[in-house]
Amino acid sequence: MDTVQLQVTGMSCSGCEQRIAKVLGRIEGVREVTADHSSGRVQVRIGPELAERAVLAERIEAAGFEVIEGVGR
Repeated sequence: MDTVQLQVTGMSCSGCEQRIAKVLGRIEGVREVTADHSSGRVQVRIGPELAERAVLAERIEAAGFEVIEGVGR
């Protein structure tokens, strides 16, 4: 299993964390999502199907948040 770390802006509460976890949890290959609004970090554990970072970022942004490029895997 691999881990992808993303820096995300716009999270302000535990509801935001849950929203991101729910959105990313629907992607094939995603095994576990941990989001922390206080640090702005989202950690995604992916399986052998290897969900791509670009897809993760796209889904986060579609949910109303912004992924800061340059922070990742």
